[in-house]
Amino acid sequence: MEGQQYIIQQQDEDEDGPRDGELREQDRFLPIYNISKVMKKVVPHSGKVAKEARECVQECVSEFISFITSEASERCQAEKRKTINGEDILFAMSTLGFDNYVEPLKLYLQKYREAMKGERQIEAEMSNLSGEVMGGQQLQALTASEGEVLLTYSNGQQFQL
Repeated sequence: MEGQQYIIQQQDEDEDGPRDGELREQDRFLPIYNISKVMKKVVPHSGKVAKEARECVQECVSEFISFITSEASERCQAEKRKTINGEDILFAMSTLGFDNYVEPLKLYLQKYREAMKGERQIEAEMSNLSGEVMGGQQLQALTASEGEVLLTYSNGQQFQL
């Protein structure tokens, strides 16, 4: 037994776990449930999506989002900003060659912002109305038609938004 050498290796307690600086799978990927919901919307009711297919799409979508976000983040860093906005994402998509998606996404972003602006206006008007409505009066009816909202209170007062 003379001349034999033994190499002792230290084993980590969790061989399959992430090492320092590595992300766990659930931290890198979008939730599989969300991916499955989106996939099931385009599959016929009687159709099924294999687990392997869901996992593949989960990994691809997550990687795509990371790819676009990384490019947008670089733009923000170059401009000394900390927040990535919609325009940064659109710029990144164009830079990375996804030009076909930029115009439809610009339109979507514009409509989203208009909807959010309208929602904030309604909230502000509702809070203003609460001060105008007499104490003890309760909302009896809320009617919505053609983009207008009519509030009717128990004292007979009506407010149109």
